[in-house]
Amino acid sequence: MLYEYEERLLERVLRNEIGLENTLKDSVKTHSKVEDALQQLGDSKVLIKSTLGAMKEKQATMDLTLREFMENLTRHVNSTLTTSVNNFESKHEALALKSSTLVSDAIVELTQNVSATIQRVTNLQEKLKAQSIIPTIFYARLASDANLVSNQDVVFPTVTVNEGQGYNPGTGRFTASVPGIYLFSVQICVLYEKYAYLEIVQQGTTLQRSVFSDKSGHHSCVTMQAAARVASGDQIWLRATSSCYFIADSLRYTSFLGALIHV
Repeated sequence: MLYEYEERLLERVLRNEIGLENTLKDSVKTHSKVEDALQQLGDSKVLIKSTLGAMKEKQATMDLTLREFMENLTRHVNSTLTTSVNNFESKHEALALKSSTLVSDAIVELTQNVSATIQRVTNLQEKLKAQSIIPTIFYARLASDANLVSNQDVVFPTVTVNEGQGYNPGTGRFTASVPGIYLFSVQICVLYEKYAYLEIVQQGTTLQRSVFSDKSGHHSCVTMQAAARVASGDQIWLRATSSCYFIADSLRYTSFLGALIHV
């Protein structure tokens, strides 16, 4: 009995040892699996950490690349805009300068053309004016000896030239039909040992005066001239300022001449 009990107890102990050994083996296996799992988990953490680091570095690289791209793009755009603006301003200034030069040249050319046209018109007017002006000149003389008293007009009845018909042989007066500068000349021939007091008169105003007395015994002659600006309608004549004794023969003429010399 005791032997059976001990045998059964021993069997139980052996079974327990075998079970404990199996349990221990299972524990060792489980521990190994746990260690493997922990190792794999550690490796995964390292991999994840490495991956996250790589992703952060890549993100940083991408951010830097993007920032550099934007900076380069901004610089390029600014440079392009600046160049375009400078080119536009240069072209605008060149165009403005060219336009100003063209306008100045056009003004100069226009001024020259206008001046030339004005000069041509002026020349044409002068030519037409010269063509339209009636030549004015007269020459008249005494037909015979004449004695005059003070304030008496001298009448020259013999007319040789009377262009413009301004001289009146009945009154001895010249009436200007064309305004301008006139030259008047008188030749006085005085009887022997006589004298003449004479003046050239314009509208009653004295232009020139002379006194002459002959002592040579040859009935001497002298001349007297006067130039004056004469208006249209003005009259010019000769008048004695005292007694006058004129001679008129085939050898000498007492005469009166007038001519328009400038308009």
